[in-house]
Amino acid sequence: MSAASYSLEQYVADLREIAAETVDEDEILRRVGPLAQRFVADRSWLQPKHYEADTEQGFGVHLLHEEPDHSLAILVLSWLPGRGTPPHDHGTWAVVAGVEGVERNVRYNRVDDGSRDDYAELEVKHEFDAHEGELVCMRTGGIHKVTNETDNITLSVHTYGRHVNYTNRSQFDLDSNQRKSFIVRVE
Repeated sequence: MSAASYSLEQYVADLREIAAETVDEDEILRRVGPLAQRFVADRSWLQPKHYEADTEQGFGVHLLHEEPDHSLAILVLSWLPGRGTPPHDHGTWAVVAGVEGVERNVRYNRVDDGSRDDYAELEVKHEFDAHEGELVCMRTGGIHKVTNETDNITLSVHTYGRHVNYTNRSQFDLDSNQRKSFIVRVE
């Protein structure tokens, strides 16, 4: 084992320590980001099944770790070429680290007053490409969409304060301004 290796077990232990020490999301993102980069650089955890994707969903979701209370979830997402997500939030903080390929990210601002549960108006805030080893960090309430604009499957590791299927998160339709629940299939 090389000095640079950083296992899933070590990453989880470090996440637990951070979660025990602070609830400040800025501090969490600042501390988790470099650890996520270290974890994805190791790749000893990477298996062929992590490249499998759900064709209906457009991406695969593979669970690496989740605490019994659904906190501190670590997922590998495999993105099919030309596919992605609708604009969505996570309902928790998120640190995404690129593993393989390039993923297009679009971040949004919500511009309506938030008074209706089923309605949201969004405007583009920022667009960028996230490459291997790069981070996308989001506080609770941040809205973005991800697209794989390449010809190959791309991979990223997503670390969340809580598993996204247990956060009451939302997806957004830019044409109708409809806001609805967003649950993903986990393989």
